[in-house]
Amino acid sequence: MSGRERTRQAIRDVGLGAGTVGLAITLTFWGSLATVQAVFVLMTVAVLAWVAITGVERLRGPSGWPRPLLFGGMALLIAVNASVFSFTGFAALLLSTAVLGAALIVGVTRVLGRVGT
Repeated sequence: MSGRERTRQAIRDVGLGAGTVGLAITLTFWGSLATVQAVFVLMTVAVLAWVAITGVERLRGPSGWPRPLLFGGMALLIAVNASVFSFTGFAALLLSTAVLGAALIVGVTRVLGRVGT
């Protein structure tokens, strides 16, 4: 990957992150509970889509194994979602836990399928 492509990719990633933070701040102050839950589920679906379509080189670290920060973060978020669901009973949290679990499985499967290459 050339320097120009990395720069474009970094700008795209920072823009996506800034948009996500902006959306989260907006929903914190002006969103209803149903809206926040719907957006949260849509964001987890976006994570699943990203893991399914992005290049495998972005999912694995320099050694060729799954990126610990990426997949560890997903595993941590699954645990947090499941625990919060047990306290609140919000169906959206259970749904997002399932979607994140699928994203974790899809991502690890894609990376481990190419470990030798």
